[in-house]
Amino acid sequence: MPKVSISEAARRLDTTEEVIREWIRLGLLDVELPPAKPRRTRELNLAFQPTSATPEPKVELEQLYEVAEEVGWLLLSLEAWDRADTETACRLSHTGTIPPP
Repeated sequence: MPKVSISEAARRLDTTEEVIREWIRLGLLDVELPPAKPRRTRELNLAFQPTSATPEPKVELEQLYEVAEEVGWLLLSLEAWDRADTETACRLSHTGTIPPP
């Protein structure tokens, strides 16, 4: 399965990296961490050439889209419940069953 970096995942979903990292923290997304760097000795320090690009953790693309869809449906459901609660409260307040806010 293809994997993308956290920054690429955020770009593809038009969201922030913080959202993707929160999904990882909540266990909604699995993450593949970059391999650990070997311990440097004095000899390695002399030959070590730092790179400008540090590898980012990666997430599986298919899982990313599945989680995004599930979270999207949950948010839509919450909005529907909120609308239904508001409509019910309005109807009840007009019938005198509960006092208006």
